[in-house]
Amino acid sequence: MSDKTPKTDELEKGPWPSYVKEIKRAAKKNAAAKDLLGVQELSFNDRVTHWKHGGIVGVTGYGGGVIGRYSDVPDKFPQVESFHTMRVNHPAGWFYSTKTLRKIL
Repeated sequence: MSDKTPKTDELEKGPWPSYVKEIKRAAKKNAAAKDLLGVQELSFNDRVTHWKHGGIVGVTGYGGGVIGRYSDVPDKFPQVESFHTMRVNHPAGWFYSTKTLRKIL
């Protein structure tokens, strides 16, 4: 991965755990995860996001819910042409335990 995503790789060098590490691990077996890294690298190179979203579903104001994600370069990264993500509101203390997050899934 590193030879193809040098700018994305930089996100692993900070003091905090990086989501990039987990996506790279998934990319070894999952084409969508590999394409996800590619879209992010392209966004860094082009200095523009290649993600468009369809809004947040089922939320009054801005908060948790389902978010539709759509790539504007589906020909380059067909495995992530469209998908959904979940947004979870932070609790008052801005902290969820891993145990609590696993209950949501």
